Amino acid sequence: MNKRLVFGALLSGLLGTFHAFSQTTEMPEPHVKTEKKFEYGLDGMVGVSAGERTVGINVGGPSFKVRLCEFKIGVAAMPSLFIRNDKAVPRLAVGPVAEYKHWMLIVPYYGYDESDRQIWTFGIGYKFF
Repeated sequence: MNKRLVFGALLSGLLGTFHAFSQTTEMPEPHVKTEKKFEYGLDGMVGVSAGERTVGINVGGPSFKVRLCEFKIGVAAMPSLFIRNDKAVPRLAVGPVAEYKHWMLIVPYYGYDESDRQIWTFGIGYKFF
């Protein structure tokens, strides 16, 4: 009986070892990053824009952009410090943006002035994230 017990234990251990080595493990596939065509969210952007007697210090706000190769084109809302006629007031600007890597071309629109003229400025911004 002792020989049967030893033989059974050895056979069981040997079969367990073969079973462990015979199992194939699949390598996980590398994570494929899919490129988004549309993008929306908050931008970590700061920019400066200038126009006729107007300067705007802009920060990134909510935006909607479409990716075209390495460029992004879209529309953004930009909370701004609006400086005109030596007065600085907070104002919300809305306008088109073009982005390449971390640099942005911005065209903020501030609405109308006292003489019913539209206030547009043009500038550049840097995107932090």
